[in-house]
Amino acid sequence: MRDSTVFLDGASYTGPGPGLRTETRGRAMITYLTDVRGERIVVVQVSWFG
Repeated sequence: MRDSTVFLDGASYTGPGPGLRTETRGRAMITYLTDVRGERIVVVQVSWFG
């Protein structure tokens, strides 16, 4: 998820956002949106398979 926040223009970015993304680590799955203009990541869902 750290790499999804690399937008050099930050709040002045005017292009399209990367959209909904999913990251899986071990038994955890996190679905999130990168808010480029707000310079934050919004976690939409966290799932634990265990």
